Amino acid sequence: MTASAKKSVSTRAMADSVWLVGGFMFRRVAQLAVTVMLARLLVPADFGLVALSSTLLLALMSITELSLNSALIHEQDPQRDDFDTAFTFSALRGVLLAGVMGVGGFVMAYSYNDPRLLLLTAALGVKPLLGGLTSPLYVMLSKNLSFGKVAFWESLAAAAQVVASVAGALLTRGYWASIAGGLAAAIVGLLASYWCAPYRPRFTVAAWRRLLSFSGWMTLNQIVSVVGTRFDTFLGAGILGTATFGAVNVGGNLAGLVTQSAMEPLERVLFPSFASIVTDKARLRSAFQRAQACLLALGLPLGIGMALVADPFVYIALGPKWMIAATVIYFIAPVLALQIVFGPQTALAFALGATRMVFTRNLVMLIVRVPIVFSGLYFFGLMGLLIARVISGGLMVSIVNMYMVRSLIGLTPWDQLRVAWRSLLSTLAMVVTVLLVKFSFPPLHSLSQAWEMLVGLVAVGGVTYCGVHAGLWLLAGRPGQGIESELMGIAGRLMGRFGQQKQPAE
Repeated sequence: MTASAKKSVSTRAMADSVWLVGGFMFRRVAQLAVTVMLARLLVPADFGLVALSSTLLLALMSITELSLNSALIHEQDPQRDDFDTAFTFSALRGVLLAGVMGVGGFVMAYSYNDPRLLLLTAALGVKPLLGGLTSPLYVMLSKNLSFGKVAFWESLAAAAQVVASVAGALLTRGYWASIAGGLAAAIVGLLASYWCAPYRPRFTVAAWRRLLSFSGWMTLNQIVSVVGTRFDTFLGAGILGTATFGAVNVGGNLAGLVTQSAMEPLERVLFPSFASIVTDKARLRSAFQRAQACLLALGLPLGIGMALVADPFVYIALGPKWMIAATVIYFIAPVLALQIVFGPQTALAFALGATRMVFTRNLVMLIVRVPIVFSGLYFFGLMGLLIARVISGGLMVSIVNMYMVRSLIGLTPWDQLRVAWRSLLSTLAMVVTVLLVKFSFPPLHSLSQAWEMLVGLVAVGGVTYCGVHAGLWLLAGRPGQGIESELMGIAGRLMGRFGQQKQPAE
């Protein structure tokens, strides 16, 4: 095996993710801009209506998700019949979802006694119809770790969403602005898939056995997962009311928006990266641990830090009337941070073909989570719901995921936590420092005061975390399993390329 072939997959994933990080951050900023703009124009009840219809769409899409793209990535050498079969299933699914969303509009309008949900839900059904016609060859860009075009076109779709949302907000001053933005992004995404991966549609199901043999358990996994994670949305809207539910939904979206901004680009390349070395267990274990260490080093301070600055952030972004969203961020952002360290485990399971294990995990979590969340919401309202999410979505999921990884590649829970001790101590130091500084600020009463608090806390937290993390890395003897080594490796390669370009031609 050549030296280049032996290069760490996690390092390659980090380098390839650079293409996605810029585009992904742009999309996150665009989504944040749309959320802030709409929050200034709309009331929480409007967000509650959109969230209800969007949750129904997401639930239906998850339940009917056949994971055909994952099956194509898993195939070592996909053929024309594979792509044609994937396109056929995807198109039929889009038509089915559009029809179900139309019928669902009647059910939603009747259930919540709000006729606005009828047209709103039906309009959202156009989005999966467009998505079902996407070129199946587009997935090959991800399979081959070619993310330049993907980042560009996805950023363009985000820009289209911003323009359409702004135009819709100025014209309608209502929730239709959010719908217009989502449809504009779907149209650009459809066009992009054929521009980057030209394909002539052909309807056939010749390869259905080969594709569904891999994705069958993934489909069942999606059904169980969506029931376990989305049932409280519909229940919460009925118990808390659409106004409170709208604020809760915005708070949860903001927590995920910031926390996962640096995470999803790296997680996105892990499945094809792990799949390329699945036969070498030693390399796979090493790649998993290094990816796990990098994810935690980035995600933990983002999640915990987001909770620490929730008050000034929400005050600036949304205004004083949305401060209930800050309470949601206190709880949800740390939960997302706890889940980040286990981000690579699903990609690992898919690469190993252990889709049944993923289904079993989600089934266990469904059985445990439903009574916890239902009891919290029913007896204690909003605070009960948030605490239940911390217990079921943070602590319990983390424990189950650690033992799942042990079953897959033999890494004990201690092995998985051992690579993260510097991040845990650095985050603890950040929390203590930021809380001490935060207590010195008076209660928020103005925008300038909020800006002062936000900038001060972010600066103190960032310097503390990075300084302690780097110091512990040096004291530990510069271990190779850590984000510092990965960043230094990437920087070294970039400097080497720069030096070669600067050399005069002979």
